[in-house]
Amino acid sequence: MKIQILCFFITLFIISQTTAYKFNFDYFGNGSDLFTFHGDAEYGPDTDGMSRSGAIALTKDKASFSHGRAIYTNPITFKPNSSSLYPFKTSFTFTITPHQTNPNPGHGLAFFLTSTNQNDAVSGLGYLSLVNRTSNGNPNNHLFAVEFDVFQDKSLGDINDNHVGIDINSVDSIVSVKSGYWVMTRNGWLFKELKLSNGDRYKAWIEYSNNLKVISVTIGLAHLKKPNRPLIESKFDLSKILLEKMYTGFAGSMGRGVERHEIWDWSFQN
Repeated sequence: MKIQILCFFITLFIISQTTAYKFNFDYFGNGSDLFTFHGDAEYGPDTDGMSRSGAIALTKDKASFSHGRAIYTNPITFKPNSSSLYPFKTSFTFTITPHQTNPNPGHGLAFFLTSTNQNDAVSGLGYLSLVNRTSNGNPNNHLFAVEFDVFQDKSLGDINDNHVGIDINSVDSIVSVKSGYWVMTRNGWLFKELKLSNGDRYKAWIEYSNNLKVISVTIGLAHLKKPNRPLIESKFDLSKILLEKMYTGFAGSMGRGVERHEIWDWSFQN
């Protein structure tokens, strides 16, 4: 077993000789120092309660109002100089699984980039363990996130209880759309909605083009190939938000009802 784990990390973690990064996790082990956990985030427990599932769990599914963050320990260079920003892309597989007694508890999870790896004051519920009531919208957050939200909090501008949004320094998304993916048919593009909180495995792709200043977000069923058309394409200059070095990871939260927020694999490169 020890040999298997050692080989896993050798092939898993790759840093180039330059300041660019590339890594890939197809399984999350236990006891690694590659992640810093805040709040209730942890290496996910398996259903037997004794072993690990191989996922990162962002919340505890038996604790109301649970929230947490899992942050990749090493800072990543995003700006090789004061103005230019590396393009980047990331993909990951996730599940949001409600408890049988409460099928729609909320709130959701997010991929994010942040300027600090400290245990900052963040809140659960609609704040998704990204910000809190007072820090929401603060330009000093230097926060970029893509949220997968399964609860409609009208006070935070949520369009429905099943959407994907791009967040800049705030959980009030600059753009958000109904969750789903596009399929090309004989009659043109057909939109198929995906229910984020039904426990199915979904895969998300997030990309940023520095030349075009475009953020694209695509989601689809984990066992299928990436859809050809993004769910979101938004023009935004992230060089005004991201610093030279940033941290990256995932956050999740829930309300009074309980659900599991899990990340099953993850790749990143810039």
